[in-house]
Amino acid sequence: MTSTAWPAKDPAESLVCDFDFTPELDPGETIGNAVVSNTLLSGSDPNPAAMLFAAATIAAGVVLQPFRAGVHNAFYKLRCEVTLAPTGRVLVLTATLPVRTA
Repeated sequence: MTSTAWPAKDPAESLVCDFDFTPELDPGETIGNAVVSNTLLSGSDPNPAAMLFAAATIAAGVVLQPFRAGVHNAFYKLRCEVTLAPTGRVLVLTATLPVRTA
């Protein structure tokens, strides 16, 4: 598992995050399934999962996840878990995201 710290976003921004698994793929492997989740690390947000407003898409070895909103002064952890085909290997990348009003 690899974790990345992203720069702060404003609650008004709608963005797309990318989780790049390309360096971890063995020859012949592809991403068969991806699940992205969002949890609150600190601050106050009764529904952090609501930041993920559309389904994740897979483009080669990269998972793209649209996200928006968030609560000012909250700190989130986005987690992307993929299952690789045909091997069935499971890989995870995470990112921490602060939300700050500009």
